[in-house]
Amino acid sequence: MKIIQKVEVRQRLTENSKQQLIQQFMQQKQQLEQQCEQLIFEQKRMEKHTSFSQKQIKEKFGREMQVRRQKIAELDFLLEQLRILPIGSEIKERDVEAIIDVQIGMRWESPKTIVIEDGIVVDIREG
Repeated sequence: MKIIQKVEVRQRLTENSKQQLIQQFMQQKQQLEQQCEQLIFEQKRMEKHTSFSQKQIKEKFGREMQVRRQKIAELDFLLEQLRILPIGSEIKERDVEAIIDVQIGMRWESPKTIVIEDGIVVDIREG
């Protein structure tokens, strides 16, 4: 019988992967900041050219801005944590699903973890 099982993928930090993650987080942060600027522009435009009330417009755009500001704060936290982590630390990257062959009498090993370093699988851990 084949089953689907979640497998955790962990990344072992190297100088290269740490810099890539920092760069990735900084790009995401910059993109969110640009979206905030665009929202401000759109809000001003709507205030001038629509029949909606000022309060409705401010509330709508305020919610959208708050969501992005929260994501920016999360990215700032992740960046700070990443800068603190020493080289060789392992961080969870994501979970993936794997097809596992299960047979009567086999030893149940659960869950598995895959460790990657600079995009290369360096370890597969059982249980």
